[in-house]
Amino acid sequence: MVYAAFDLPDFHLIAAGQTDVGRTRSRNEDGFDLDEAAEFAVVCDGMGGHAGGDIASRTAVEAVAGALRDFMPAARAASDRPPAPADDHDCTLSEPAGGTSVLHEAVSAVRAAVQEANQRIHRQNRERGYADGRGMGTTLVGYWRVPGTAKLVAFHAGDSRLYRLRDGELLALTRDHSLYQMWLDNGGTGVAPQRNIIVRALGTGGAVEPDICLYSLMPGDVYLLCSDGLNGLVPDAMITRILAREPQPRAACAALVDAANAAGGLDNITVVVARLVPRA
Repeated sequence: MVYAAFDLPDFHLIAAGQTDVGRTRSRNEDGFDLDEAAEFAVVCDGMGGHAGGDIASRTAVEAVAGALRDFMPAARAASDRPPAPADDHDCTLSEPAGGTSVLHEAVSAVRAAVQEANQRIHRQNRERGYADGRGMGTTLVGYWRVPGTAKLVAFHAGDSRLYRLRDGELLALTRDHSLYQMWLDNGGTGVAPQRNIIVRALGTGGAVEPDICLYSLMPGDVYLLCSDGLNGLVPDAMITRILAREPQPRAACAALVDAANAAGGLDNITVVVARLVPRA
C-alpha cells in the first residue's frame, strides 16, 4: 500500500528502549537516549573496560541527543510547511541530492553532532595520556525523523545496527564497520576474523566519518536500534517474530532482551523499538 506524503503528518513514531548488563559482564558500557517528541533515538556500545567504555558511550549519547534537541527550534518553522512529496524509494546518499533545505540541514546537523561527540571522547583520551587507537571509544547508531518530512535519517559508526521491519520483512539499514564485514565483502575466503573487531568508532582518533542515509517512512514501519549484544546472539528470524508479535515497543524491547539473555547474555544488550502509528 502506498501512502501520500500529506498523510504522514498524522503519523508519529512511538518508541521505547531498554538496556541490560547481560549475564556475563560486570558493568554495562552501553547507553541510549530517545525522544518521542523529537522522534529520534541513539544507541551506543562503549569499548575500553577500565579505560571508560561507559563514559565514552554516555558522552556520545549526550552530545548527539543534545544536538538533535537543539535543532528542533530552528526546524519548527520548516515543519509548518507542507512536506516534500514522498516516494517508495530509499535514498542512501550521504547528502540528499535535490532534497529540501531542511533535509540538507538535518544531514549536516547529524554529521556535526557525531563529529563533536568524537572530539569530546578523543580529547578525554588524550588528557588521560592515551594514544590514538587506545583508551575508550564507542560505536553509535541512531535514527531521526526530519521535522516536517516523511524522511528518516539513519546514522552510524561501528557495528551497532538499525533494522526496519516493513510488510513482514526485516532489513538491516546499516552495514557493520567491522573486520568481519570487510572479510565478507571481499568474498569470505580463508579464516574468518573475529566478529567484534570494528574498524570505525568514536573517540579512537581525531576524526570520524559516520555513514548517514535517508529513508522514506511508511505507516506501520517498525525500527529497531540495537547493540551487538542482541544481534550477535539472536537470529534475524527470531527478531522478526518478536517485532511482529509485540505491537507495543516496550513489550518488544523486553522480549528482545529476554531472548538475548536466554541465548547466553554474553554482552551488554541495548535495544530501542519504534513504530510509525497514527496520532491519537
